[in-house]
This record gives sequence, C-alpha cells and structure tokens, in this order.
Amino acid sequence: MHTSIEDQVAELTTSGSETLDTDTVSQLKRRLKHDESGQTIIQVFEAIQQALEKRHAQVRLSALQLANIVFCRSHQFRLLVVDNLPRWFELVLGTNHKKLPAPVQYAQQLRDTAAEIYYMWVERFGNGYQRLVYGFRYLRFIEQVDFKRAVKEYKRKDPERIRARRKIRLEAQSEYLKRSLVSVQADYMRMRQRIKDALDTLDNCFAILIPEIVDIFGSHGATTGNTNNDDDDGDLDEVLAIMAANRQSIDININPERVLEAEEDTENSAVFDVIRDYLRLCVQVYSPRVQTWKQKLDRIDNSVDLAGLVDGLCTRISVAIEKCRDLGIDFAYMNEPRDDEEDTDEFEDAPAPVVNKQQRVCKAQQKRNSVFAMYGQKVLKQDPTYIEPSLLRDQHSHLKAERHQPEEPTNSVEEKLRKTAPVVSYGADLEYWGQREVNANTTGLEIRHRFLGSARDEPMLSGAALDTLQKRAVYYQEPERKEIKACRAPLPSGRLCPRRDLVKCPLHGVIVPRDEQGHLKAGFLPEAEPLAEASSSITTAERIEDLNRNDMDVLARQQQANANAKAKKPKLASTRKAKLTGIKRLQQTISRKR
Repeated sequence: MHTSIEDQVAELTTSGSETLDTDTVSQLKRRLKHDESGQTIIQVFEAIQQALEKRHAQVRLSALQLANIVFCRSHQFRLLVVDNLPRWFELVLGTNHKKLPAPVQYAQQLRDTAAEIYYMWVERFGNGYQRLVYGFRYLRFIEQVDFKRAVKEYKRKDPERIRARRKIRLEAQSEYLKRSLVSVQADYMRMRQRIKDALDTLDNCFAILIPEIVDIFGSHGATTGNTNNDDDDGDLDEVLAIMAANRQSIDININPERVLEAEEDTENSAVFDVIRDYLRLCVQVYSPRVQTWKQKLDRIDNSVDLAGLVDGLCTRISVAIEKCRDLGIDFAYMNEPRDDEEDTDEFEDAPAPVVNKQQRVCKAQQKRNSVFAMYGQKVLKQDPTYIEPSLLRDQHSHLKAERHQPEEPTNSVEEKLRKTAPVVSYGADLEYWGQREVNANTTGLEIRHRFLGSARDEPMLSGAALDTLQKRAVYYQEPERKEIKACRAPLPSGRLCPRRDLVKCPLHGVIVPRDEQGHLKAGFLPEAEPLAEASSSITTAERIEDLNRNDMDVLARQQQANANAKAKKPKLASTRKAKLTGIKRLQQTISRKR
C-alpha cells in the first residue's frame, strides 16, 4: 500500500526515538528524487511545518532533524525555509519570548540542536542565501542566542569529514597509480623488444661508419690474420722510443660516446638511409612513449626495477640521437611525408609537352564537375540539367498568374458569391489544401541510410505535419482608436460640459470645436444637418410634453385612489417631511415651462 507524505513524516516525527528511521528516510528520499513537478517538496515542507507546530519538544526535534536532511538536498525546500525563518525561530529556538514546550530535557536539546543545524546552514549555504546570514546576525545580537557550543561541535565534526574525504581521495589515487603501473608494465613488455632492436641497428650503423675506439692509437687489441704480432710490438717500441727522445707530452681526450665526423657519399648512403629511418622511429614514436613511462613511474613508489629499465632505454635513445647530430644528419626530413610505396620501374625519358597558362585553365575548367560549378561560368550552359534563373522566374510567374486567374462564372448566383466572397492571398495552406499525401523528399535525390540503405517506398509527410501545412495563422490587428472629444458647452453653473462622445452630446447636440470659455471658435460654421437634428430633438421634446398633459388626469386619478386607500389605514407618528412624488415633480416641471 502506497503511504502518503503526511503519514511518512508523522511516522518519523512521532516514533519517540532520538534518531530517525533509516528505512523510512530512504523511502522519502527516493520519492523526492523522482519528483519532477516539485509538489512533493511542498507537501514535505507543509508536513514538517505541522509537526513543528505541535506542543511537544521531542516531535519538534525529530521534525527539525528531518528538515535538515531535506534542506541539504533540495534548493526548493531551502527557499521555503528561508521564507518562513521568523516562525521557525519561534518554534525551535523560542525567540520573541516564546517558550518551548515540554518535556524540559528535550526542549533544551531542541534549542542546542537548532543552533548547531542553523550554524551549519549558514556555513554551507550562506553565500547563496543571504537571508540565512541576516537571520544568524539577528539571533546572535538581538535574541542573544549562544552559538559557542554550535561552533565547537561544527569544528569538531568538520575535521572528521575532511579526514574522511582525504582518505577517500588517497585511496582513489592509490588505485589509479596501481592501474597506471599495470598499464606501463604491459606497454613496456610489448614495446621493449622493438626499441632495443632499433637501438641495436643504430649502433651497428655507427660501428660501420666509424670503428670503435679501444686504445689511444685507434687500433684494436686483436689483430687480423694477415698482421704479425712481432711487427705490432716493434712499431709500438719505435713510437715509444721517439716519444722518449723528443720528451714531448701528448694529451688525448677520448669520448667513446661521441661519434667523429663522417661524410655521406655513394658508398655509405645506404647506411645513412637506415639511420634516418630508425632515427625517425626513435624521435617520433619511441622517445615520447618512454618519457610517458618515466613520468608515470616517478609518481609510483614500488616500481624501482621497472624505472631502472625505462631509464636505461631513455639514456640509450638520447645517446643515439646525439650521435646522429654529430654525424650531421638534418632532422628536417622528419616533417616531410613518407613515401612508403615507391615505384621501382624504369621509364624512358620523354620530353614533356609545353602547355601555356591559358591551356591549363581551359583544361581545368573542362575537368571540373558541372554539378559544383559556380553561377556565371560558361560550363553551366553546357549542362543539360541547368536552367537560366531568368527563364525559371518567368515560367514561375506565368504559372502563378494562370493559377490566380479567376474562372468565368457560369451563372448569376456564382457571380454574386464571388463578389461577396473574401479574397485571401495565396500561401502554403492553399498549396496543400485538400491533399491527402505529400512527398517529404522534394530534392529529387535518393535518400539512403548509411546502414539501412534506401527505403522501398517514397517518404511521405505525416498527418500532423500535413495539417500544420494546411493551416494559416492570422494575427488580429487592433483598429486605431479615435479621440473622444469633450462637448465643452457652457453650463448654467459657469462650467463647461464634460460629456464626451464621438459625434454628439445627448444634451447639447453635435460636438463642435470650442475655445477655453466654451464659445464657438472663430471661422467655424455649423452645418445644416446638426440644425435639423436639433430641431428634431425640440419637436420630440414637445411631443413628450403633450403626452404628459393628456395623461395627467389619469395619473391624478390613480394618485387620489392610492391616497384614499392609505387614509383607511392607521397612521403612524412620523417626524419625516413628506417628499414630492414623481407625479408632483412632473406637474411642477410642466407648470414652469408654461
């Protein structure tokens, strides 16, 4: 059975427990999370407000705890609470000399909890809701609410929250580093052999170009089969004897890692090509990959062995690049595109035809696709599907004129109907009027889906879209308001007549232009029609007066009969003066006119 919001809030606030039921709170959170209209938030706020109004401190304490949970999760609830802050202060803090209800121990706990919760609201949401800060200043300086305990509790709980967040962050970072280590190990195992093969190939090329330096004389310790060891020893003794006789010192600085200069020629060009190919791999592929490994391993503690291997690869790549620089290899070739597929076929040299600039332009225009040609180009006229815009415009205007040309009426009735029928401008609604099916594809091209292909039937507009095309929106234009002129005829009281009308005043006739004193403006001549209307109004007044004279006797008799009927009834003492009846007022008016 689905429980209402009021029942859930009542169950939470009247349970008698100092803490709220977690299951019921979870159910209420789910209902608030799936609320899209916002009505559930309003119902929860009203239910909590009713719980706070009850005369029981423990019920108010539970309602305040529930309000804190919803307050921290809902912006709409925070707005409702901020609008009712003065009343909430009276219910949970006892402001404006309001006493909190019994029990006493729960009343004191309610006051302390309210101070802690409100201080937490100010710290977390004070920047977005300025009225919370104003309420805090009011409680602190006007109502003298003590927030010292609330501040201590908040500071005591806040480091715990910081430590918990720091622990979660460190655990996430440690997990990330573990995944990074596994990724680097897998990548290293996959790429190390390729990198070592490339570096070994470069070392072999360097050894081919320049022999290794073993002793100070540039000769190897091991001699070939054609050389005699005795001859080598004799040469060495001879050199040492000459050096001893001359007593000269020779300083030789040898850097085994530095390659001496070697010029590229036809004999070693193949070696230089191999060096360039592997140098491109080392600079563009292997070196960035190894640097990435090194940066990741520097942040991981338990990766000493792998870090040493990566450092060794990084050092070998750096040494190989430096040797290539010493050889004078230009690194600019790396920016050029690679020609992976080279045609090794030999062709006979033939003289290239001489083509001038005009021929190249004409040839380019002939090869250009006419579908994408620009307006004004001559190639458009050669396209059979192209139509001149002027011809198309004339044809369209001719068809439109024929379409709007009215047909000759067949009879007089139809002619009368055509004269009285409203004229409507041509539009899209008349274009599609009465049509049941309209093709949605008006481009003339076949529409194909990248996966489903082309449709079997032609795409048609839906009924709703066709109804929209057959409708026309007509906007009402409000007519221009005319100025309502005042009569401004002079009255017996000395004022001007304030009545306003478009044509004529009911008392003074047609409204004419007058000056500030009510006189007719100079140069204005009243027309004959207003005079006729004035005379007709006078004649009408005389007819009414004659009618009143003829009916006077009948009215007098009726008045006499009513007076006799009243004389028979007992008269009551009255201090009021007798007022004139309608007949007497009419008689006095007629007598005055005579």
